[in-house]
Amino acid sequence: MKRPSVAVVGLGCIGGSFVQAVTSLGGGVTRGWSTSAEDKALARAMGLDVPECTLAESMSNADLVIIAVPVQAIAEVAAVAMRAAPSGATIIHCGGVQSRAALGLDEATSARVIGAHPLAGSHDSGFRAARADLFRGCTVSIESRASNDVRERLDWLWGNVEAARLEYRTADEHDAMMTWVSHLPQLASTALAATFAAEHVDPNSVGPGARDTTRLAASAFEQWSSLVQARPKELDAALAKLQNSIGSIREALTRGDERALRTLWDSARDWRRSAEPQQ
Repeated sequence: MKRPSVAVVGLGCIGGSFVQAVTSLGGGVTRGWSTSAEDKALARAMGLDVPECTLAESMSNADLVIIAVPVQAIAEVAAVAMRAAPSGATIIHCGGVQSRAALGLDEATSARVIGAHPLAGSHDSGFRAARADLFRGCTVSIESRASNDVRERLDWLWGNVEAARLEYRTADEHDAMMTWVSHLPQLASTALAATFAAEHVDPNSVGPGARDTTRLAASAFEQWSSLVQARPKELDAALAKLQNSIGSIREALTRGDERALRTLWDSARDWRRSAEPQQ
């Protein structure tokens, strides 16, 4: 398909990576916009197109608008896009939740703005965390209500930034899944790091195991506060199951029950190994 003109709103880790990756394709127009003076300055220093203009002006000629802002700001940006973007433009958001209620979208805006969430990112934030290859090999969860025209444009986008899988599901299915595979891991990592902190463990004395399992704990609270409150009942159930698993490990160790411990261990090992990239 013809290369679309792309407007990216938000120049943090996700948006900044989009601007870098799509600009590198050459041809067409890729424009970035942000409220952050630091992110804009860093993007311009890389030679990226970040004009001094209003939010509405940044997307006025775009074929594809990518909203890559915090979840709590998506509704405000989407409302501007509805007024300013051309009628034939595709508008997507990359938020970690997709349901209309969680985003606070009105019916008309929700009908046009499609969630396309890349399972990629960093514990760091801002343009400094962005990189052109961020989406290489990632899975993208896209709302199944996307029309064929939208899907064609998203095939172009995600194919060119080298995403590995596009999965279509409803917004509710997406949000339920994220509770388990995104929000729960974040809280588990935070809890582990908080435990180390309470015990005054020197972070300079730990090995890669402690560093790897607590990487997500380095994320800013502002990145997650809205996400972890989006589906409180489901997240509470997920935390309860995690607590049960920890309880089972404690019980097996207390009883010296090597068989029970091995059963848990092998189940966890098999799951993790199946998640490794296939050679």
